[in-house]
Amino acid sequence: MSSISYNQSAASALLLLTGSAKALERNTIQVATGRNVNTASDNAAYWSIATSMRSTGMSLSAVGDASGLAAAMADTASLGMEAATGLVSEIKAKLILARSPGVDRDAINAEIGQLKDQLGMVAESSSFNGENWLSSAGTPGVKSLLASSSTGPDGTTALNTIDFDTASTTLVGSSDAADGLLTKAYSGTTDNGTAYEYYLLDTGSQGSATASEIKISNSTTEDELDGMISATDSMLSGLTSAGAKLGSTSSRIGANTEFLSKLHDAIDRGVGRLVDANMEESAVRLAATKVQQQLQTIGLSIVNEQSKRILDLFR
Repeated sequence: MSSISYNQSAASALLLLTGSAKALERNTIQVATGRNVNTASDNAAYWSIATSMRSTGMSLSAVGDASGLAAAMADTASLGMEAATGLVSEIKAKLILARSPGVDRDAINAEIGQLKDQLGMVAESSSFNGENWLSSAGTPGVKSLLASSSTGPDGTTALNTIDFDTASTTLVGSSDAADGLLTKAYSGTTDNGTAYEYYLLDTGSQGSATASEIKISNSTTEDELDGMISATDSMLSGLTSAGAKLGSTSSRIGANTEFLSKLHDAIDRGVGRLVDANMEESAVRLAATKVQQQLQTIGLSIVNEQSKRILDLFR
């Protein structure tokens, strides 16, 4: 029995068409975004986890950038320390040469002066982004380098750091000579029992009134040269130790940066497993939904045409 007040067939066809339209919209969004879960209404649990982990991933990315800066600072300081160690070794070789009889110690001192000027330039130039671990205008301190971040169960973020004390690598202490490996005084007794106290670079802040700068002339005695050589030996020992600390810190920062990169990738993969769509399936489903919608539109037109024919009987 047909009715002109309510067309049940048309209503059913319209209901099916409405469902197809919603499915088409959902599949279109999935294909466009590449995700099955785009809003909390799609899957509240997965959306919550994914949102939290994306925030953690962004934090790790920022820490990774900071770790890259820290690596650049450590590498710059290591390069400067290596150059300084080589220059001090050259100065020691000049002092040993000056120990030989008959040499022109004034000429050798001129060479030593050039090497000392180069040392000062190396210390001042070993700076990255305003950070200089080899030259200090004030008191050297601990640098806290970002290493990682973690999110607790309550959502709070904790930052983990790698601490590096620049007091162990400072070459030039401008405000206090005792802070610098090249500016502080080294004292002791030579093998023949002669006491010595020498420093290499003069910054005008030398605290010891009895210490002398390492420089020679034709009137310099062999005992004084022996003391200067012993002082440079102590300097080289300190420089070698500082270089080793910089190298180990640089290595640790590098390993940490690599770990952060892998951890960030693992988080991205984990989030993808929760919310990403299977693009092949989504594309096939989208095409099928489009065909289904077209067929249902044709079906709705057919049932509406039947109602129209019934109405035509009364005209």
